[in-house]
Amino acid sequence: MVFCIFFLIIYLCIDIFTINELKEFFSLTWSIEDKKYGILVPLLGSFIISFLALILGFIFSFSLSSIIFLANSKFIKLFLEKTVLLMATIPTVIYAFSALFIFVPFISYFKPSSTLSILVASVVLSLLLIPTMSLIFLNIFNTLAQKYMKCCLNLSLSKEEFFFSFVIKNSTYHLAQGFLLATTRALGDTMVVLMLAGNALFLPSSIFDSTRSLTSHIALIFANDFESMAFKAIFLCALLLLSSNFILILIIRKIKANTYEI
Repeated sequence: MVFCIFFLIIYLCIDIFTINELKEFFSLTWSIEDKKYGILVPLLGSFIISFLALILGFIFSFSLSSIIFLANSKFIKLFLEKTVLLMATIPTVIYAFSALFIFVPFISYFKPSSTLSILVASVVLSLLLIPTMSLIFLNIFNTLAQKYMKCCLNLSLSKEEFFFSFVIKNSTYHLAQGFLLATTRALGDTMVVLMLAGNALFLPSSIFDSTRSLTSHIALIFANDFESMAFKAIFLCALLLLSSNFILILIIRKIKANTYEI
């Protein structure tokens, strides 16, 4: 089914795969009136927002999973684990809608011109990535603990020493897998960036500027003429998204193949 979708997208935009045609699409200007269909701004917007969200999400997720692993209180462990699981069940639109009334006014209080911006979209998008990365990281930590913690305790190592000197050192590849898996989620999200990034079609100069992602661009551009260049440009955006996720999955599988079984 995935390959059928992949080949369908290629079929619908195959006419633009010439050197001259492709150059026109990889430009900074999108204007249907002027017959310019550059998708470079949404492409860069997707990577900028996703990159910032991934950095924030990784910091929060690694910290949270470490706290859960190292906590001695069963109540704290259970509370944090259930909180992470609850976060995973909340629809994306709820995060975005709540941010419009809570986080956006907070940011605008300090910088009035940045109501909808890269910063707002990245922070909220990082919340979506926390359950994915946290659960993967915690599973890695617990698996290592089940196999090797007794041996380390017999060597008079504390739980904290075991974690920092052994667990982190031996879970690098697995942490990378979780990070890349979260990257596919970040690149593919639509609702958060659609509602919070501002959807401006110009190259941002700072994280306080508005921009547009590829997923938002696909959702906002309506082209019912199958032969129009706008229609083909939308499917080129879809092809880039699907290809990037496909490449990330291949990298994850390659990392997994080169990693010893825990």
